[in-house]
Amino acid sequence: MMKKLFLPVLVCLSFSGFAQKLYTKVNDSKVNSERLETAKRFISRYIEKCKNKDYSEFKDFTISKRIEKDLNTDREKGCVSAEKVTVLEFNSAYILKDTKYDDPVELFIFDINHSGSSSLKYISTWVYQDQNVIDGIWISKEKPLYRNKKNTR
Repeated sequence: MMKKLFLPVLVCLSFSGFAQKLYTKVNDSKVNSERLETAKRFISRYIEKCKNKDYSEFKDFTISKRIEKDLNTDREKGCVSAEKVTVLEFNSAYILKDTKYDDPVELFIFDINHSGSSSLKYISTWVYQDQNVIDGIWISKEKPLYRNKKNTR
């Protein structure tokens, strides 16, 4: 009987080990208000541009070189979902563990209402602590916190 229980428990533990968290939660009282405001403004501007079919560059924000091309050339595809989003409120902030002591990146997550899909619950954006550089935007069913997700940023 003990052997029959041991194997399923071992399998469950091994799977949970693969779902490693990439982020550390930032206490709400320690969320940087300037970066939070940058994240809010960027998400609002992104959604506004999508709704207006405006695929021009973001001149009011510093966009990381890593995503600049995708954001400016492939935005029409991303806007199909984004134009149906209504941002409700700030949910939480996290710091990317790998960057904690280097060039820290914070993940800001907001609750949303998505008129096209009730399963989509969050819109997230990544902001570098140095100069508030935007490093991505993502609409998802779950918070993008684990390694086994397709997007890490």
